[in-house]
Amino acid sequence: MTKNKEEIKDNLNLEKLISDYKGGKYKATVLAMQWANHLKFSEEFRTWPMADIIEKALKEILSGEVTQEEILKAVKRDEEIKTERAVEKKTEKKEKKTKKSKDEE
Repeated sequence: MTKNKEEIKDNLNLEKLISDYKGGKYKATVLAMQWANHLKFSEEFRTWPMADIIEKALKEILSGEVTQEEILKAVKRDEEIKTERAVEKKTEKKEKKTKKSKDEE
C-alpha cells in the first residue's frame, strides 16, 4: 500500500473511532491533549511533529488503549519531574551565584 493510501486509511479509521465513540467527545479531546503532551515529554516522541502525536493520542484514547486513570497518573508524574528539574535548576543557579560571590571576595 502506498503512503497516501495508508494515510487515507488511517484518517478513515480515526473518523470512524470519533463517530463511534460513546463517551464525551469534549472530554476525550482534553484527555487526548494531555496524553499528547505526556507523549511529547517522553524521549521516543520528542522529535515527532505535534500533529502526529495528537493524532496518535486521540486514536489511543478513542480505541480504549489508554484509560483516563493512566493519563492522569502520567500527567502527575510528568509534573513531578518538571518540578524536580525546576528545583534542581534553581539550586544550581543559586550555587553558581554563591560561588561567584566567594570568588570575587
